Amino acid sequence: MKHLATIAASLLLAWQLQAQQAWWVFLADKAGTTFDPYSYFDAKAIERYQQCGADLYDMSNYPLNDSYVSAVVGLADEEVGTSRWMNAVGVVATASQAEAIASLPFVLRVQPIESNMHLASADVIADDDEPDETDSTLTMQLQRMQGGLFRQAGIDGKGVRIAVFDGGFPRVDTHDAFAHLRADKRILKTWNFPNRKENVYGWNSHGTMTLSCIAGRKNGMDIGLATGAEFLLARTEVNAEPFKEEVWWQQAVEWADRNGANIISSSLGYGKDRYYTRDMDGTSYVARAANMAARKGMLVVNSAGNEADDSGWQYIITPSDADSVLCIGGIIHSLTYYEHISFASFGPTADGRQKPNLCAFAHAHAASPRSNKSYEMVYGTSFSCPLVAGFAACAWQASKGMTNMQLFDALQRSGDLYPYCDYAFGYGVPQASYFVGKSPAEPAGQTFRFETQGPSKVSVIPLQPDSNVHVFFKDVDDATGRIIMYGKRTVQFFDTTMSLDIEGGHHIYVFMKGSMADYRFERPTNVADKKEWAYMRSNAKKHINVVDVLNRAPSQDIPREKHFGYSVNVAIGLPVAIGGNEVSARFWSPAARGELSAGYKFTKAYSLWLGCEVGNVHYRYNGRAVNELEQALGMAGTINSADAVKKRTTTLSEFGLQLFQRVRLTPGGGITHYGLYWDLGVYGTYGWNDYSVRYVDNTPGNVADRFEQRLFGVAPLDDYRWNYGIITRIGYDWYSLYARYRLNGIGRQPAAGQLLLPRLEVGISIGL
Repeated sequence: MKHLATIAASLLLAWQLQAQQAWWVFLADKAGTTFDPYSYFDAKAIERYQQCGADLYDMSNYPLNDSYVSAVVGLADEEVGTSRWMNAVGVVATASQAEAIASLPFVLRVQPIESNMHLASADVIADDDEPDETDSTLTMQLQRMQGGLFRQAGIDGKGVRIAVFDGGFPRVDTHDAFAHLRADKRILKTWNFPNRKENVYGWNSHGTMTLSCIAGRKNGMDIGLATGAEFLLARTEVNAEPFKEEVWWQQAVEWADRNGANIISSSLGYGKDRYYTRDMDGTSYVARAANMAARKGMLVVNSAGNEADDSGWQYIITPSDADSVLCIGGIIHSLTYYEHISFASFGPTADGRQKPNLCAFAHAHAASPRSNKSYEMVYGTSFSCPLVAGFAACAWQASKGMTNMQLFDALQRSGDLYPYCDYAFGYGVPQASYFVGKSPAEPAGQTFRFETQGPSKVSVIPLQPDSNVHVFFKDVDDATGRIIMYGKRTVQFFDTTMSLDIEGGHHIYVFMKGSMADYRFERPTNVADKKEWAYMRSNAKKHINVVDVLNRAPSQDIPREKHFGYSVNVAIGLPVAIGGNEVSARFWSPAARGELSAGYKFTKAYSLWLGCEVGNVHYRYNGRAVNELEQALGMAGTINSADAVKKRTTTLSEFGLQLFQRVRLTPGGGITHYGLYWDLGVYGTYGWNDYSVRYVDNTPGNVADRFEQRLFGVAPLDDYRWNYGIITRIGYDWYSLYARYRLNGIGRQPAAGQLLLPRLEVGISIGL
């Protein structure tokens, strides 16, 4: 035990020095490089630059200094990729290698990549066994955005180039849903960033589904609205490659820029797997890249994420938190009810900016790569995003003179809730009527009135009887602009005798039947009302349950994720117990342990844990030969008989402590959200022993004579009360494989009176 701290420190230091990590290496300049935009950019990219007023000769477009890159890569284990925009090289290196790279004179800084891209969900729930249901949803997902008005005007996204980022596009080169794209040769370019080749027609089926929601067709019916657009397909995501995907996403944005993309549709994002909620403030590297793409004239459309079902993280993911990214939330597939879908992430950003911007169906009909004629129902904001991206392509075709950010604003204004917005719906579902000059008639004046009910309560009174009315409302703090409370009520039979009571204390906004009005609570004058008013202002978050759909914490109360965690494990199975000599333990010896651990997360990928354990190992010894312990106890002559069958065991019950580091290798789900992880550490235990011998005399003609002796706390066993060693685990979520190696006694032959304990034990562990 006295060496335990030294061993632990050595293990941790060794891992920190040698473990590989992905790093951004930022270079100080681009000295000696030259750049010709007219040979580098596609003609459509140059047209886009000129339209939005961006500078073709901006230094961000210049290539990196090749000698700098070679020097950096020469000191690393692997080059992941380079970024012109950031003047950076992505590498895989150990900490010691990164330190050497940082010392190069032309290196500005070296920073670890802490993020990991993940798909914004692709849950398949049905197939074509129910054609009526799926075809009706197929019709509704475009009808909800008034897609028929685009078709009537001959608008299908023609002339607009869309880059789609995803994890793969299997069967897009053969599926019926994309036959029109192949026939017209409108899949212009593809690039597989993880594999560094053109082929993207494999791997994750997610991309096939998202692309179909932009431009797919099924039996003459449109799945997405932009069936006439051009496409660039980029594979940027690999489930088993943590850290690297940030580099690939960055490279894909620059690739889309070079090849003339007008719109980027990204149903990917970085969230709880590598970041904290406080980081969703638009400052991540992918958020910065997305904002730079906007400055260069591209419209970036990104999923809000599917984190609302996770109590530890319900907020949007990056790059949706970027100022200039059109963040898309999700609603249920209905033309009658306006309802947030349960899993779609909520806004705002960590610094309080409005997100999402718009919403669409997150329960959609999509092409499936199961076969060339397969279509399925799918869930996820992965699909509300491409539905809006296809809508945006049509809107841009209808408004050719707009820049990307003018279109961004117009898309928000086309939302069916505009000018109302909140953290679930944004400005609502975009409507084609805004872009084809067929706006619905304005409401005939105000549709409701306010009636004061007290210092912190107001009633909303409809002016005309109606049914199935959606009433949206929010309470805003004028000092910060943040929404304190918001919600939606759906009233089936809303007449002049019914009212909606809203408790607040700030500035109430209500939207009903296309009309919005506001009500500002004034500071009361009498003492009793002052107390109630102050209470409501300071406790507004406690009064959000008045809504029938949303139940949200106040925006200014975004929690910091806890760095502390715990784990409860039970190690079971038949570990391998190896060590000693021929009279020591048999190969298989059962063991069981219970473990309770608490950890501190330094980053999403690295944590340090301290745990306690209680366990029992049942060592089984050779049934005939005499071992050292029996000799020391003077039992050898008593029980060593040619006609005897002996069963000898040593039960070692232990209480101990573990100190280990956990390295998270990939994100995961399930119970713990650990994903794939590796533990390495040390343990120390105190044990107490029970040595048992059972003797059966099988001499022919004799009545069986049974003898059993149990020995507690005898001196030879006391030598093994204290033990220490190394422990390691490789696990995924709630199950793992473990190995323990006992360090004490290594290299020492058993002397008289000593029982050589096995040194290696392996097994399985399950836990929470």
